[in-house]
Amino acid sequence: MKAIFTAFFLFLACNHITGSAWAFDSQDLENFELLKICENCDLSEANLKYGDLKNAVLKNTNLEGANLHAADLSGADLTGANLKDANLSEADLNGAVLRGVDATGADFDNVNFLRADLREANLSTLDVSLERLEGATLCNTIIKSGTQNKNCR
Repeated sequence: MKAIFTAFFLFLACNHITGSAWAFDSQDLENFELLKICENCDLSEANLKYGDLKNAVLKNTNLEGANLHAADLSGADLTGANLKDANLSEADLNGAVLRGVDATGADFDNVNFLRADLREANLSTLDVSLERLEGATLCNTIIKSGTQNKNCR
């Protein structure tokens, strides 16, 4: 009994120090891993590092603080997603739709944006030359250098 109490106390102590043990909804994550569809879900702080998320549907999903390092999000639909403070470093966003996303504070180091739809997106921490965004659609897109409009239709 003492061991159970000690384990429970340590869990509570660690939980208090690190915030919540899991910020994401575990059922949302389980469904997403199975179907690659998760609209209006909570995947905040989920570890999707190196994930094969090609053509995933993540519309209006909360991915705040999620680890998407080197994830393959090519062709994924992230319309309206919350990507605040997410780690997208080295992610493949080739042909992905990030229309209207809020990615304030997100890490976009070495991301592939080829053919990405970035209309109305807030990528205010994105510090890249427009050449790196070649082929991407930028309409009222906020990046570190200001609001950009390129390939608008």
